[in-house]
Amino acid sequence: MRKLPGRFFFVAWLLTFACSPLPAAVTDQFRPWTEYKTILWIGDTAYKKPEKVPLFFQRLREMGVNTAMVHGDGNLQPLLENKFPYYVENMVNRGLCLKWSSKVTDWDKFVTVWAKSGRPDAALVRDYCLDDPQWRGWARKEMQSLVRKNMANAPLAYDIRDELSTTVSANPFDYDFHPITLAKFRAWLKTQYPDLAALNAGWETKFATWDAVRPFTTDQIKNRMASGDALPRGQPDWQAVQSIKFNPTTARQSPTRWNFAPWCDFRTYMDISLAGALDDLRQAAHALDPRTPVGIEGTQMPSAFGGYDLWRLSQVLDWVEPYDIANAREIFGSFMPGRPMMTTVGESDPNHARRRLWHLLLEGDRGCIVWWSEDCINWKSDDYALTAKGRALAPVLKEMTSPLAQIFLRATRERDPVFIHYSQPSIQVDWLLESTLDGSTWLRRFSSFEAEHNRMAKVRNSWLKAFQDLGYSPQFVSSVQLERDALLANQNGVLVLPQSYALSGKEVAAIRQFAQFTQQREIAHVIYADGTPGLFDEHGRLRVRNELEDLFPPSLSVDASRVVLANSTAQPARAGDIARFGRDRVQPGANEDWTGWIQKHTRHLAPPVTLPVEARTRIHRYQFGTARLVAFERNVNYQMSENLKQAGGNETLEKPIDLEAKLAQPAHVYDLRTQTYLGRTDKINFHLDPWQPSLFALLPEKIPADNLISTLQQAAGRQP
Repeated sequence: MRKLPGRFFFVAWLLTFACSPLPAAVTDQFRPWTEYKTILWIGDTAYKKPEKVPLFFQRLREMGVNTAMVHGDGNLQPLLENKFPYYVENMVNRGLCLKWSSKVTDWDKFVTVWAKSGRPDAALVRDYCLDDPQWRGWARKEMQSLVRKNMANAPLAYDIRDELSTTVSANPFDYDFHPITLAKFRAWLKTQYPDLAALNAGWETKFATWDAVRPFTTDQIKNRMASGDALPRGQPDWQAVQSIKFNPTTARQSPTRWNFAPWCDFRTYMDISLAGALDDLRQAAHALDPRTPVGIEGTQMPSAFGGYDLWRLSQVLDWVEPYDIANAREIFGSFMPGRPMMTTVGESDPNHARRRLWHLLLEGDRGCIVWWSEDCINWKSDDYALTAKGRALAPVLKEMTSPLAQIFLRATRERDPVFIHYSQPSIQVDWLLESTLDGSTWLRRFSSFEAEHNRMAKVRNSWLKAFQDLGYSPQFVSSVQLERDALLANQNGVLVLPQSYALSGKEVAAIRQFAQFTQQREIAHVIYADGTPGLFDEHGRLRVRNELEDLFPPSLSVDASRVVLANSTAQPARAGDIARFGRDRVQPGANEDWTGWIQKHTRHLAPPVTLPVEARTRIHRYQFGTARLVAFERNVNYQMSENLKQAGGNETLEKPIDLEAKLAQPAHVYDLRTQTYLGRTDKINFHLDPWQPSLFALLPEKIPADNLISTLQQAAGRQP
């Protein structure tokens, strides 16, 4: 556990811009972040011998580290005296991360005792209420005190807190039943329901007054699921819970059983509560220092718990360092275009570190945080020698700050109009449906378990990887963005609905319009979905009638997929579980049934650079002046755990391969690594190293190959 206390490009860009509103703080207000930052997380040992502090910073430079950090109210003098840039970490150390500031010091023990002691409601009150004005006031003062201390030094960034959560990580628990939270929740409900009668009708409850309104706990909603009673008493029959299986064709015979609104609404509010607290602290910092971005570190996978609605978080952060779990990095990347992102390096093996850092730079990362100084410096040696890990990472870190990497950092990314739906209400509904098998032990579906076993996460990753294997650069689209009709530009496009169980009425209307939209035959819209989207509304309430049923009938099982073409042309469903594709694709002898089926309906959207799908190779494209930059990397599955370990299973893609890429239009092609001219051609033959990407420039006119990178920078007007 880390941390102690052409036209196609224009269309893709246009759609991305339309779908990606910036947060309240406009990114142009910040100091330029145009260089890749290699940051070392520094422990206390570094400053124990003041006479050796200059030597320590000398070793950092030798390692390729160009930035450091200070923890909270830590000592700035060593950084300032050695003229070392830094960011400020963990500025609010009470209330946001319960690992370090709660009486619950052992979460496993806490939930075990809670269950054995009868699951008392008193334990559902969080130690720190995120809506409490007193806590908010204290936290704002903490932020502003540290901003005042650091702002004159122009720090790289402010980090509110690492590994924060409304629970711990994304572990399930019914926080927060604090009276202040419940009062705020009721006030929010009044914006969602016209009056108390409408709330009672929607929830199937009988509250006499607004002050009496309480959300359902997880046990209560599971009791409703098991019994079918609107207001069941006592504890659930856990065997009955475990036997429940949602069947879209029969569910409407017992609609109360599948009305999750009293639970889902509270989960939504807790997401709002965390995002609101972060935005409050961010604005407090900006009031004093509007030039330094404010963000968080160590974020979790999309989840029904913990406050991890990634869309809401993306709207209140200037930068983020996510744990790349269940496609979290790519989701944040879609929702935060142009805003800085970083990762933490836990690898000691330079191959694995190089592969992941290049991958993330190509995704848009602006830096990395190496964990940590205690592992990289030999404190027992007189000369503070670099350890084996420090020496191994040195060439990797230097490569990430090289002129070659820099041109990709400053290039403009090309995205394709392939949109994968991100729906937090669907994530909530999915959690309830998946966790029935756990019975009374649902509270032990810790985030580490969820990362490996959540079916929706597997479905999402499978759709993403399938389109990437086909050469596309997909992007995620949130429910809010879909409601704004941002996909209805007069251009070709694809919408993917991965287990989109719960949709608002506006989303349903937007999807129908997308399916039916075409006045010209050359415009094509395609929708892929597994199961039937929109069976539930945005509150988690089973619909009596779903307006998407003619396109995706409830008779479709969850593990069947269908494609709908423009003008509501529904194609026969494809049997088979796409959730398995993400892992099957990296196994020896993997077949191409899924990618072949997808490709059949998207040929009109063929990307400008393609490879054989069986190559399992990712293609990144960028605009850099008049050049199109292209990067090829093996399309491995990245799954990061909280202990900074990467999941395995990519061995078949960790071998070199010879490939031929096809270009839609001939171009003057240059190999950027060797700085050689390959001729004017419509194909690129190259040898792909599994541990680093192959990099090329495609130009309309021939230029000298000597000093190629410098020439490209000058031509693009983007000199370092």
